[in-house]
Amino acid sequence: MASDYLDFLEWKQLSCLISIVGGLHFIIVTFLAMLFYPDGYSFTEDFLSYLGTENNVTTGSNNEISRILFIIACVGTGASLIPFWIVIRTLFDDDSLTKFFSYFGSILGLISAPFLMGIAIFPGDTQYILHAYSARGFFLLFPAAILLYSFAMLLKKDYQNIYSLIGFTFCIIIGLFLLGFYIQIAPILQKIIFYSFIIWIIVQSIKIWKKIDSENINR
Repeated sequence: MASDYLDFLEWKQLSCLISIVGGLHFIIVTFLAMLFYPDGYSFTEDFLSYLGTENNVTTGSNNEISRILFIIACVGTGASLIPFWIVIRTLFDDDSLTKFFSYFGSILGLISAPFLMGIAIFPGDTQYILHAYSARGFFLLFPAAILLYSFAMLLKKDYQNIYSLIGFTFCIIIGLFLLGFYIQIAPILQKIIFYSFIIWIIVQSIKIWKKIDSENINR
């Protein structure tokens, strides 16, 4: 029994590690893709999805290298989200309501993963409809998962309320973005939201890791 319990903890730590590496991987590879974007990439005026187009949106230059890097970033990170949404649910077993929020939060989070992959797999300039559906699906499902977990964190006694407050604030900002507010700064806001997604994943993964270490010490 002790061996089985230890194996379970090691699996959870491995899941956290995959999530952390996947998040850092997205940040590094997308910035690298910006460097290879033909004719220059504008951080303030170009959307992240431009990195995945087959050609430069403005000049029409071939965008093969940047596109490949963007696919690697989104597919790799999308895959790394799968173990994260599975392992984070194991923290919220206090009561039926907390279980409810975490259970459906993880379901929405898991469904959002292939939508993130689709954002890169379907280039916005040649497969716009599939690309748009992928983007909308991700920007709806992922924040919804965070919102449900924000409620779960608020209900969980030993989870700092600051995490739930950050989640609620985050969802409000995303909602305004989806409703069309801040149009003039949309490219910058999109990047802030995307990278905030990643940071949220990394922070939660580190917290889970620390909890596992604490459980190991108290065994």
